[in-house]
Amino acid sequence: MRLDLLLKDLSGVSSGVIAFSETEIAGITSDPELCQPGFLYVAAECETVDSTRYGVRLDGRRFIERALQRGATAVLSTQEVRIPFEYLKTVCLISHSQPLSIMGTLCSRFYGQPRPENIALVTGTNGKTSTVSFCRMLWSAAGHPSCSVGNLGGVCSDGSLVWDRDPTLSVPETAALHKMLNRLAHKSINHVAMEATSHALHDYRLHGVPAAIGAFTNLTRDHLDFHLTMEEYFRVKMTLFSEVLPEGSYAVLNADSPWFQQAREICRQRRHKVLTFGHDGTDIRLLEATSQSSGQKLSLEVLGNRYDCELNLFGLFQVSNALCSLGVVIASGVPAAQAVADINLLTEVEGRLNIVAVAPSGARIVVDYAHSPDGIRAALEACRSFTTGKLTIVFGCNGERDAGKRQEMGAMATNLADLVIVTDGHPRTEDPAKIRQEVLIGAPSATEIADRARAIEFGITALGSEDTLLVAGMGHETFQSVGGKRLPYSDTDTVRKTVAQLKDQSIRSD
Repeated sequence: MRLDLLLKDLSGVSSGVIAFSETEIAGITSDPELCQPGFLYVAAECETVDSTRYGVRLDGRRFIERALQRGATAVLSTQEVRIPFEYLKTVCLISHSQPLSIMGTLCSRFYGQPRPENIALVTGTNGKTSTVSFCRMLWSAAGHPSCSVGNLGGVCSDGSLVWDRDPTLSVPETAALHKMLNRLAHKSINHVAMEATSHALHDYRLHGVPAAIGAFTNLTRDHLDFHLTMEEYFRVKMTLFSEVLPEGSYAVLNADSPWFQQAREICRQRRHKVLTFGHDGTDIRLLEATSQSSGQKLSLEVLGNRYDCELNLFGLFQVSNALCSLGVVIASGVPAAQAVADINLLTEVEGRLNIVAVAPSGARIVVDYAHSPDGIRAALEACRSFTTGKLTIVFGCNGERDAGKRQEMGAMATNLADLVIVTDGHPRTEDPAKIRQEVLIGAPSATEIADRARAIEFGITALGSEDTLLVAGMGHETFQSVGGKRLPYSDTDTVRKTVAQLKDQSIRSD
């Protein structure tokens, strides 16, 4: 595509010596090592500069010469950037105050039509992965081939992956994202629900996505190592509604969140069509949730009509996620009665409150991705709802992340569990012992076992027949980051292996 057509009608763009019309673009990337002859290199600070180390924030402006060596014929960067003298006559330099803010539009234009007709973006601290997965399930039940994109990859209705899960990114790199949307449309998948993380919103990765539905699950403490304050964290989350979605889009908001009023006001200013859900919701109201052996029986009022249905999942947080997905699906045009009737088809999401094994004692062992204070609270409360005996939790906190939540997670675990075992999460390059000590400030009576597998074994051997063990923090992940290396590891595999060994020992002793 000619560069002048790619940049047409974009404000704030200026160029160097080479005219736009003389430059043909063969691809777009923010990674200098992915540049090929004819590529446009977007040089800015973000977490996708090095595709071998996604999540590490690097300044792409430091690698412009490398991109040119790889064959880039155009560079988009900030106004102060200059390119080496030897490239002045062959390379077009484009300036913009926020290069990343227009990269999505450029990728959308370049990778082009067709694109899915119904795209929903879901933001919030907790529940994003479950909500987008539930949207996929409800759409599929209504006869719409669909896809959920996020922490678990790009999962299609038939179980195939259109984007492999990334251990760091829940939102694909910008160019990869628009290529993926194009592939989905070619597969006749026109219903897509995507996670909208604060890091992706901060780096403008979702700008240019043709979405007309946005959803807000909740806002609790997380990522303050990056955003510093809850107010800034909220502001970035709300750019989904204030910048990414066009005016007049649907906004599905959690009416039970303390941040609801502020979110609704932002949506009002953008003339979005607001659908609210929750105990205090007006469009999708939870009247009652009653626990039963297979999950929960729900009484709902949806768009003025009363419905009773069953959710085969435990925990009020799962109810909230289901109601959020219900709002998204209704906003996309699925009749409310049909969507509500299909709630009983929702199944557990990988790594989210999965009962992965039964201990030799008969106790249930649950694996969950909870890695924040509110995530710990929600998971423990869900486990308590089906536990008649004691409730034990094994968890650890991650290194190089918000250290302030470590004590809070320890305190939350102590308040809600009968036995707390503090172990290692992903220490990364931090001292694991120091991380555990910070957790133990909030959980002074907890048992400390550094090795995660040993901690899980200790928790399992202490279980009685009516007890439950919650292993929190890693969920679906298949690695543990220690000393800068990713070591193969899985909570689910560890639990099942330990249970099998204990059962085998029991048989032998008999």
